[in-house]
Amino acid sequence: MSKKRTNYTSAFKTKLVLELLQNESTLAEIASKHNILPQNLVNWKKTFLANAEIAMEPSKAVKEYKEELIKSQEQNERLTALVGKVTVEKEWLAKKLKSLGSSKIKQLVELKPSKTSIPFLSVNHQCQLLGINRSGLYYKPRVNHAKQIIKNHITKVFEQIPIYGEKKVHEQLLEDGIKVSLNTVARYRQELGLKAVLAVKQVNTTIPIKEHKKYAYKLRGLNISHANHVWSTDITYIKIAGGIWCIWQLLLIGTAKQYYRTRYPTLWILSW
Repeated sequence: MSKKRTNYTSAFKTKLVLELLQNESTLAEIASKHNILPQNLVNWKKTFLANAEIAMEPSKAVKEYKEELIKSQEQNERLTALVGKVTVEKEWLAKKLKSLGSSKIKQLVELKPSKTSIPFLSVNHQCQLLGINRSGLYYKPRVNHAKQIIKNHITKVFEQIPIYGEKKVHEQLLEDGIKVSLNTVARYRQELGLKAVLAVKQVNTTIPIKEHKKYAYKLRGLNISHANHVWSTDITYIKIAGGIWCIWQLLLIGTAKQYYRTRYPTLWILSW
């Protein structure tokens, strides 16, 4: 069983050192009298003499203590600001790294120390900072050669006939002896980012043209109460295989009974 260590108070240490400095008893006598080691008494004497100046000039000691305290506070403030800056930069970099793909993030890992003066981090530490698994660095993906051949052929067909859609490309692949489903062709074209290039741009009739004049709506808030009160026209375009049918109608807007509004076509013209 180990012996419990004895702790001596500062008053006891000062008393023994003063007794030793009076030279009335030897070092061994004082140590034997108080049952302590002589080396402890020697160490206490050195500490007492080293700090004797503080007892003679306490104001100087307090001034030095305050100066050291101010310096330490300023240093703590600088370190706190630096830690906050580094934390913000780390969070910003973490958000930017999420937008990158896993393959690009893996390229940032340095497997060997570089010749620059930047300290080298272990691979495990780098993976932790980048948020990736270390085992993924050594994984080599298997290349699907059949898939790559089909993609190359689809790209070749697109370069030769860019107006072909997925159905035409699928038929062309079958003619060339490549057996593949229509869904596979559509998926591969989507992965390659290929779309049919149309010679004529489709007209979007739902988006108004800014140069055209806009007429105010005259019927808002109008109470249609009798026959022949309001007349209106309507033009409808119907797209068919050979062209477009245009129907022009003249409408009579009136009221049926008391609460229901009706529209009655009085004239219509069909043109090709």
